Amino acid sequence: MGTPARPSGPRRAATQRRTTAALRAERAEARRFRRSLTLVGLSVVAPGSAQFIAGHRKTGKIALAVAGGLVTLAALIAWLVPMQDLAGLAVKPWLLTGFKIIAFGMAIAWAALIVDAWRLGHPPGLNQKHRLIMVGATIALAGLVSTPFVVAARYATAAHDAVVEMFPSGEVAAASDGRLNILLLGVDAGDGRVGVRPDSINLVSVDVRTGEPSMISLPRNLEKARFPPGSPADDEFPRGFDGDGDRSDYLLNATWTYGEEHPELFDGASGPGPTAVKQAVEGTLGIPVHYYVAVDLDGFRDIIDAIGGVTLRVNEELPIGDKGRVLEPGLQELDGYHALWYARSREGSSDYDRMARQRCVIGALMREADPPTLLANFLDLAEASKSMITTDIPREDLSNLVDLALKAKDAEITALQFVPPLIAPADPDFDLIAERTSDLLNGDIDVASAAQPADDSGAADGSGGDGSGGDGSGGDAEDDASGEGDPAADDGDDDSVGEAPAYDEAGEDGDAPNASEPVEVSSACSYE
Repeated sequence: MGTPARPSGPRRAATQRRTTAALRAERAEARRFRRSLTLVGLSVVAPGSAQFIAGHRKTGKIALAVAGGLVTLAALIAWLVPMQDLAGLAVKPWLLTGFKIIAFGMAIAWAALIVDAWRLGHPPGLNQKHRLIMVGATIALAGLVSTPFVVAARYATAAHDAVVEMFPSGEVAAASDGRLNILLLGVDAGDGRVGVRPDSINLVSVDVRTGEPSMISLPRNLEKARFPPGSPADDEFPRGFDGDGDRSDYLLNATWTYGEEHPELFDGASGPGPTAVKQAVEGTLGIPVHYYVAVDLDGFRDIIDAIGGVTLRVNEELPIGDKGRVLEPGLQELDGYHALWYARSREGSSDYDRMARQRCVIGALMREADPPTLLANFLDLAEASKSMITTDIPREDLSNLVDLALKAKDAEITALQFVPPLIAPADPDFDLIAERTSDLLNGDIDVASAAQPADDSGAADGSGGDGSGGDGSGGDAEDDASGEGDPAADDGDDDSVGEAPAYDEAGEDGDAPNASEPVEVSSACSYE
């Protein structure tokens, strides 16, 4: 068998030329592909560098200068500006608007530079496979670099909308005796309720120099609340908030509704209802109330859920709901639904126990609300807050309050509850209330001693006047925890509340509290 004939000389030369041309074409294709990848990659690392290398020097210089300037500015801000100052700037609407515009601009500009770098790589000169790879890589990288700026702009938009919708523009209140006093109200205007009635009434007083917070709790069923001397309400009720008719219409938590019905007595930027409650608390405690924050309790669960829940150490079994369920003692992670039940349930407990649990939940919420948690859940938190928080805090004072909140966050909360046996809600000793409030805020007493009555008579037995104060209802005919389908609904009446709650903080492992320790949280729970 003979060997195959070799191609003739001309044919062999032609084959070699075609092979050489194909190799050169492959190498050229590989170089163009590498160049395209390099230009796009450089645009990701240093925006404008691709344009500079490709000959578009003016465009490249401008992009590189802007990118370098922004990186330098961000580094200097992170290095030189304290976190509390940055947090204060983050609540200024004009700055949030400017930041949003810059963020969107950066996202569009950077993505455009990457697309332009793809164009400069001359995609028509690539084969189909490499063209598809470059299109996919360009789109992916453009999305990758622009996404953080779009997310930042979205956060800025949410923060701007929350600040503008929640906080009015108004006059900044000046601290009194070095303290800023903010009234926290848990309000409930659900079905079957007449008007708005605060279910929990707590005053937070913060030392503006040190950030040390104190919390003073008043029972919602306090009778004969005082108003500031010289105010129209004080002229109308010189002996306290009282009158003919149903006694429940003259409790402390009825002042909001009364103010709405009699706006001529409560002229103020906050509105007649909130102004009435602020004045009642101010006159009762003997200290000014600068701002108020009212939280819709039905929406309170949304805030808890938005930050991922709260962790509490429950020391006493608590019934929850109407199906025999209970919250077991021990370390519990509560979502918004169960936290609201825990704060408001009255099954087998008193109004004063509820006050202590509510104070505990507030403390746990403050501990959980650290900057990383707030940032991670910011959008949900902002959306939840807009729909269920009402306040008269002016946006002009937000920067100062953010700084104050950061100071107060890790400080221990000293607290004082005006409940039996310290006072009798049906016939309170207002001189004693003002005295104990002043002593607490001036640091003249520790809270453990403040929780005890001045003597063994009068309010010590939890009764007063006609004795109705001892049951904790103070003549309150309404069921404040009622409501169809509401986790705060209560199956039982609010009776058997004459016992005074324990005032000292529970031990780490749920042991009996030490009576010599200052009061911080209820013996019913503590927060970790």
